[in-house]
Amino acid sequence: MTKDQLGTSSAKPITRRRALNLGVKGLTAGGLSAAAFTSGLSVGGPGLNSGALMSSANAMLHPHPEDGAPLPLGAWTPMADMPFAVQEIYPVAHRLLLQNKGSLKPVFKSLLVNAGGLTPEPGFKYNVSDKVSIYDAALNQWSSGPSLPRPAHHVALVSNNGRLYSIGGFLRDKEGGWRMRSRCYVLDDLFKGKWRDMARLPLPQAETVAVSLRGRIHVVSGRSPGGSQNQEWNDHIDTDKHWVYVAGADQWVERRPIPAPRNSAAGAVFQDALYVIGGRSVTQGNSARVDVYDPLADRWQTAAPLPPSQNSQAPIGRGGLAAAVWRGHIYVFGGEWRRATSGGVYSQVWEYDPKEDRWRGVAAMPRPRHGLGAVPLQDGIYIAGGAAKPGGEETSAALDRFTI
Repeated sequence: MTKDQLGTSSAKPITRRRALNLGVKGLTAGGLSAAAFTSGLSVGGPGLNSGALMSSANAMLHPHPEDGAPLPLGAWTPMADMPFAVQEIYPVAHRLLLQNKGSLKPVFKSLLVNAGGLTPEPGFKYNVSDKVSIYDAALNQWSSGPSLPRPAHHVALVSNNGRLYSIGGFLRDKEGGWRMRSRCYVLDDLFKGKWRDMARLPLPQAETVAVSLRGRIHVVSGRSPGGSQNQEWNDHIDTDKHWVYVAGADQWVERRPIPAPRNSAAGAVFQDALYVIGGRSVTQGNSARVDVYDPLADRWQTAAPLPPSQNSQAPIGRGGLAAAVWRGHIYVFGGEWRRATSGGVYSQVWEYDPKEDRWRGVAAMPRPRHGLGAVPLQDGIYIAGGAAKPGGEETSAALDRFTI
């Protein structure tokens, strides 16, 4: 698909609110409407305590029976699909300085950028991509950027001080499909530049949380090789390592390790604090834990854990999820769970209030995925790519905008 073939979406937002005991009326071919009575469950504090109820009008039925009743107010809008289906991605909002003729005031624009990932190819279930895709929300269009130096999946992107950074990830080659990398790259110009080498991570580290915090890049937890082998998934163990990149010296320095090492967690920065949310460990499975890092004190503390799923078969916590900050709250999307004989993908979306240390359910994902990205832009949070079934089945090119 070329850039010229990528059109705009005229679909109307899909709204969801939580209906209680009043039933559903007005079922039509075009949608569902329900009684004018909604509620939101808040949980948090020292435990998973019930909170206050909310009420509103025009409730709509939740489409995913695994999650039980419909959830509170929110709006989902399908946008232009990604250029190709891709999962295990870590896209980012990259801010560009635009030329503003006749004015001394700088003008900035944020674009969604993704690099690499796993893509399905005919006859090959998990192809590894080197492509860089760029989404402009104002135009609802995709374009291409400079390709990665090598195809890789689970590449963590970070936008920091006007530059785009590619951190770690995995290679797939004749030696194996999960060869973890310590190499990192930086891109100075999103459209005309070329990726160049920067200091490598002190140790190979991937499925990590990588963010820009107070002008520096933090890489926290994930997995690293457990020994001399570094070819397949089982060669790796969880790591508690926490690195900070000092651009002026082009070097990584070590900071306080995370108390509970895990991989496939989500990261979010709110008011100069780093939140590491959920994830899973190699030995213990999914985690609901939330750790908060204060960079000035070099200290970790815990916050209210993720609420349990409404699906009684699913374990507490989720891995392969994504998070984003929007209007003073942190939102958590997607993720997967797997047991010996069952598994699933979470459609529930949770909103976290950092001031109250509380979670509440909001509008569920109409197209649930894991291994996805969540990127805040000017007009909402954009949910990109992922897979619709656990373990990487049904890779998706979907792009949905969430607003609340």
